[in-house]
Parts: sequence; structure tokens; C-alpha cells
Amino acid sequence: MHPWRIVTLAGSAITALALLLPLASFPVIGPVDGFDGQAWPVFIPLGLVLLMVVLGPWSEGLPTVLGSTAVILAASAVVFAAVKFADAVVAARDAGGSIGTGSWLVLAGTVTVAIGCVISLSRKVG
Repeated sequence: MHPWRIVTLAGSAITALALLLPLASFPVIGPVDGFDGQAWPVFIPLGLVLLMVVLGPWSEGLPTVLGSTAVILAASAVVFAAVKFADAVVAARDAGGSIGTGSWLVLAGTVTVAIGCVISLSRKVG
């Protein structure tokens, strides 16, 4: 199995787990998870990347066009995750709350997927 698949699947699992954890906690309303905090759209581009992970020869990376497309999709997920992270920081600061683990993990998971997509540009293992 090509290493990019492992890295990309691990990053997607981290991102999925992060949506269940609080993005931020507020004094009055309590914790806000990734679904209530509207972070779930990060899986729109990641879903397409996951299709690329499960399809194709498992011992090779992606062809150049598909690999470049995967990198662009993963980069858009990272940008979305960074915007949601900044949104959580500003909301927590303004309301006297705190940043949750989910905010950090959404960002870390999407960055991990992006790294995996860059690795996919190497066609052969070893």
C-alpha cells in the first residue's frame, strides 16, 4: 500500500473525530461541537479525496492530474479549517469562552490530509 493512503486516511479519521469534540466552550451555552459550529462542510472536499484514496491501484500514488486535484481539494479543506479555527478563536474571545480540542484537531487533520495528498504525487513506493 502506498504511504499516501495511510496518511490521508489517518488525517480524515482525525478530522472526523474532531467534529464530535467541542470547537469552543462558552459560559452560557456550553460546548459547541463541529456540527453545531458548522465545521462539517470540511468533508465536502475531503470526501472527494477519500474517493481517490479507495479507488485505483493501492501500490501506487495518483497520476499527476488526479494528484494535483487532490492537493487542491485538500488545500481548500485546510483553508476552510483555518477559517473555522479563526472563527472559534474570535467567538471564544468575545464571549469569554475557551477554544476546544476540536478546533485544533480539525486543522491538524486537514493538514495531515494535505500532506498525504502531496505524498500521492510520488507514484512508486520506496
